[in-house]
Amino acid sequence: MSYPSSCLALLNWLNFPHSDIVPAYKKTKSWGIQAVKGLPWARGRSQNTFVAIVDLPEGEHQYKFYVDGQWTHDPAEPVITSQLGTVNNIIQVKKTDFEVFDALMVDSQKCSDMSDLSSSPPGPYHQDAYIPKQEEKFKSPPILPPHLLQVILNKDTGISCDPALLPEPNHVMLNHLYALSIKDGVMVLSATHRYKKKYVTTLLYKPI
Repeated sequence: MSYPSSCLALLNWLNFPHSDIVPAYKKTKSWGIQAVKGLPWARGRSQNTFVAIVDLPEGEHQYKFYVDGQWTHDPAEPVITSQLGTVNNIIQVKKTDFEVFDALMVDSQKCSDMSDLSSSPPGPYHQDAYIPKQEEKFKSPPILPPHLLQVILNKDTGISCDPALLPEPNHVMLNHLYALSIKDGVMVLSATHRYKKKYVTTLLYKPI
């Protein structure tokens, strides 16, 4: 698998008061000496920091900063003394720094391979609506859930309570329609609803 020809490196400079940052100066074993002109610098998160991103190939790179008309180096970063006796900052770009690109490329190839997602044979597909058989249909209504059998209208009201008030219903009893067995030609329907913290039960009497 081939590697990229260069890798991005971050250079930063702590901007001391009244300093004027200009393009950095770099030197490599393979390129000789080269001044990086027009290197774009930007302020970092701190207003006193300048940062720049450069594209560097594999190898050893020496660099300096040109500040206030003088070449200088950053003592907080790794340094090396050149053959001329000057102290430069140094950055190493190793082959292992490119392995992340290999990992990303492998993941990308795996994501793009859709061959093992399905083992269904090729060809057109369609969908048929399921039609239940006659014997599968219910012969009688389903059994009423037991919690709906606790109808508050069927409960006795205590002597000490106002007969016009009903006990507080359970939340599962709300918004259901209840019907009383027809007696004397009258059907009785009831439903309980909640409004904020109040419960209202409505009764409907209908002659049959």
